[in-house]
Amino acid sequence: MRSIVAALLLAAATTASAADAPRPFEAGDLYKISMVTDPKVAPDGKSVLFTRAFFDIQSDTRQGEVWLTSVASKGADRHLLIPASARASGADWSPDGTRIAYVAPWLGKPQLWVMTVAEGVGRPITSGKVAPESFTWSPDGASIAFTARVEAAPVKISGMVDKPEGATWAPAPRIIDSFRYRFDGRGYATPGADQLFVVAAAGGEARQLTRGDSDQIADGFDWTPDSKAIVFSARVRDGNELLPIESDVWRVAVAGGAPERLTDIDGTEENPHVSPDGTLLAFTGAATATSFYVQTDLWVKPLAGGPPRNLTATLDRPIIASKWAADGKALHVFYNDAGLTKVALISLSGGAAKVEVPAIGGTRLYLPSSGGNWSEGGGTFAYTTVEADRPAGLGIMRAGKQLARIDFNADWRAGKAIGPLERVTYKSSKDGLPIEAWVQFPPGFDPAKKYPLALEIHGGPNTDYGPYFSITHQLYAAAGYIVLFTNPRGSIGYGAKFANAIDKAYPGDDLADLLSGVDEMVKRPYVDARNQFIGGGSGGGVLTTYAIGNTDRFRAAAALRPVTDWTVQALTSDITAVTLRNWVPGTPWDNHDDYWRRSTLSLVGKVRTPTLLIDGEADWRTPIGQSEAYYQALKWRGVPTRMVRLPEAGHGMGRPSQWLQSILTVVDWYDRYKVK
Repeated sequence: MRSIVAALLLAAATTASAADAPRPFEAGDLYKISMVTDPKVAPDGKSVLFTRAFFDIQSDTRQGEVWLTSVASKGADRHLLIPASARASGADWSPDGTRIAYVAPWLGKPQLWVMTVAEGVGRPITSGKVAPESFTWSPDGASIAFTARVEAAPVKISGMVDKPEGATWAPAPRIIDSFRYRFDGRGYATPGADQLFVVAAAGGEARQLTRGDSDQIADGFDWTPDSKAIVFSARVRDGNELLPIESDVWRVAVAGGAPERLTDIDGTEENPHVSPDGTLLAFTGAATATSFYVQTDLWVKPLAGGPPRNLTATLDRPIIASKWAADGKALHVFYNDAGLTKVALISLSGGAAKVEVPAIGGTRLYLPSSGGNWSEGGGTFAYTTVEADRPAGLGIMRAGKQLARIDFNADWRAGKAIGPLERVTYKSSKDGLPIEAWVQFPPGFDPAKKYPLALEIHGGPNTDYGPYFSITHQLYAAAGYIVLFTNPRGSIGYGAKFANAIDKAYPGDDLADLLSGVDEMVKRPYVDARNQFIGGGSGGGVLTTYAIGNTDRFRAAAALRPVTDWTVQALTSDITAVTLRNWVPGTPWDNHDDYWRRSTLSLVGKVRTPTLLIDGEADWRTPIGQSEAYYQALKWRGVPTRMVRLPEAGHGMGRPSQWLQSILTVVDWYDRYKVK
């Protein structure tokens, strides 16, 4: 009897041990993890607001809740300030640090709310017909400026009878007369224009400061230090919608009156900020060019007038955003650098950039793209952290030292087996160009075993990958694949020359950069050379279909939302002007041969690789018709292929469950063609 009991106890202990053992990343984990986004440091540098973003399995949506923590406690006293049920976004401090404003629904429409932090109760301060979007406090704390879309009356068809009350008719037609009429993620444009408003922080009727039939706000706006005027970026030049980049900075008095144009560079001037003493205007921008990539810099100019000066020409990195230092003698800049994003201090007097936050974590989560969020106040920096084995947390830094790190995923991570991430570098077989890449290994990786290799290519193509946690690569790795992801020529963060190495030649030499990385990995004894796979989305879909039109080395391929026909892309996407002027200069009717030569559909007759195609049916960045044509061509030729269509999904691949479907479908496709 004792031996039987002992055996049962041993079996139970073994079962419990197996159940408690860390498990690989699973699809359901998406609904268990969360990440920090949008940190905002209080003006005195003593507290930080931030959002905890997570994915709700019941509603299949991303949700967010606003938290507050003190710097002195090193994040230990954090508490929930606004629950997810409030659906709040954009929470930011008042200049005196006693209140926060945010956007949340009320009476069926988004409205501005203000909360006194000591009370912890928010109250709506707008109740109008327009829905506030982005906003910013006035320096004196008395007002809030915000943007909102003012809808125009729909165009009526002359002579059409009126719809009777209670009648059931077909949907009204969309009458389109603008060059850009639909946008990825937003769908068909609502007639009207984005305008600038101002409202008292105590509440009341909002006043509209700008007018016009075209959007008045391009990207960013800011108050002058005296709270009497607002500077904003607008795309309002004649013929502007036919240009890929064209915006100017304007100033409008809060008391009213016609806006005054402050910049007139042929190109883009955005994200304006006025110096603390009110004498200088800073903005990000770049002059118009026909090159594939146009890199943004940080510029300053006297607010009273005078030529602009480029502060970041020698940095040679794309500037994402900036903020004036408190003394007005320098600016904090947020920029891409070799797979990472950083914050540095740029002096008005010149000199090298002084790095303040060396690494900020990306928050895309679907893929390991750089980006993330940061804020500064009173000398304190808050930012999203770089994590290879879990989503981004909150970092707090002062004087170059990290004071706190908040990680909402610690308990989840303790029960998970996550493989290591390795940075690698190699040289392209094309011309010896140095290429940076990362390798995600499977959990429990054993170098004595053989593993299939999956090359995963980023989109853009002028974007980048970095050493960040992503659910795509974790699910590939959990299925036993070594994942290689690289930054080939055309990627940003390595200088304008590197990013423009694909100018007038895309796709092209970037394929050599990718295949050279695969060659380097195949040399390693633990990579199974018989099982090489390739995939990627958007620009990665372009290069995937280009690769399989030039080589049969891959067992299977997965092209997500690809461009396969540049004529169709140019004339049906929401970035037509960029395509026609920068990516494939000239029109398809005047430059047909070049358009067709660069279209991977022209190579489809050479493809023998089993190919999976995945697209969102509401993707207006790379419209699905191109995948349909490629799919039918492969079917006609007898090449194994499958098309997966995600209803209502845009270029970002839709809702959380659709993310998972798009990833797991690729894993299943690769598994089908893997040599055992």
